[in-house]
Amino acid sequence: MLLLAAACGNSSSGSSTGDTGSSSTVVAQAKAAVAKNRQGTDGALPTSAPKPKPGMNVWVISCLQAGEGCSTPAAGAKEAGEDIGWKMTVFDGKGRPDLYATGIRSAIADKADGIILDVIDCVAAKSALEEAHQAGVKIYAFYAFDCDDPLAGGGKPLFDAQLNFGSQPWAQYVEDVHARSAADYVIAKTNGQAKIIEFTEKDILVAQHLNKGFEKRIRDCSGCTIVKKVPFTLDDFVTGKLEGKAEAALTQNPQANVVYSPYDAALTLGISQAVVASGRNDDVLVTGNEGLSPNVGSVRDNKGQDLILGLSARWVGWAAVDGMNRLLQGQPQVDEGIGHQTLDREGPLPKSTTYYDGNIDADGNAKQDYEANFNKIWSGS
Repeated sequence: MLLLAAACGNSSSGSSTGDTGSSSTVVAQAKAAVAKNRQGTDGALPTSAPKPKPGMNVWVISCLQAGEGCSTPAAGAKEAGEDIGWKMTVFDGKGRPDLYATGIRSAIADKADGIILDVIDCVAAKSALEEAHQAGVKIYAFYAFDCDDPLAGGGKPLFDAQLNFGSQPWAQYVEDVHARSAADYVIAKTNGQAKIIEFTEKDILVAQHLNKGFEKRIRDCSGCTIVKKVPFTLDDFVTGKLEGKAEAALTQNPQANVVYSPYDAALTLGISQAVVASGRNDDVLVTGNEGLSPNVGSVRDNKGQDLILGLSARWVGWAAVDGMNRLLQGQPQVDEGIGHQTLDREGPLPKSTTYYDGNIDADGNAKQDYEANFNKIWSGS
């Protein structure tokens, strides 16, 4: 997974200037949250790590290489792993559970030391993961939920470790921090008068948790309404159906002034194009997530996306290798320092990269260098 956008004072904000009545307190809270999130919430980077063992064989099972939300962290993990002398293989799951299982079983056959699951939930590949455990392969996951997640039915957990986002459980971070920040932006920019087309997804749990957290915060806003829910799947990316679904929703709901997408790839693979083609680009507030290159460009150029809730996909890949290194050496996981940041045409937007790569200052420059930090702690210097 991820998030938001619109320019204050620009007609694309879709905002209302009317009195919010009983929503006034919620609107004030939301505006304060947006101001805070605009500064960024990244934490301190890890200060030490076990020295990586060279020659480890690690497979990254990517949910969908056609989606940059999957391919970018996979590429980051491959780059980081190869930097420390590991054999890294990226397998494209193409959004299909049967291929997730094929990738995991291929890793087992290749005698992998570890498998990194890239936005692949335990329930989507349960049998294959059980086989991996029996073979002694370590399982590490990011943007994914284990089989004990309530939305997955509360089964037996199979992940050996997951990417840490502070001290909160992953589900709580997704719902109460990340998704709430998106909702706060919507509430603030519409002055509590949001009429929302919400895109929902059932085939990955992170999207379900994002939708759940977004809806939970929106319910606090008495003047806000979800006028239409549009279900989609990863297969809609591959088949090109997502744009048509977005076009229909916009046509059927002329009162909507917000389009909520749980993550960036859904925008670049259909939703943003539909918004622009509808002629309502300057009247509808469109939210996004991670801040991938196409999405930063869309926000900067006002092309079907207004908000990014920046979450560095490349950093996630590097952090996953750090986490896998700790897992393979029997060491506890640590907070990898990853937070988020509100980005829109008000600023800031990245200056030295085309994509969001961690918190930036008012001039668009990175506040931290995670890559240099990882190389330093992995080398023991």
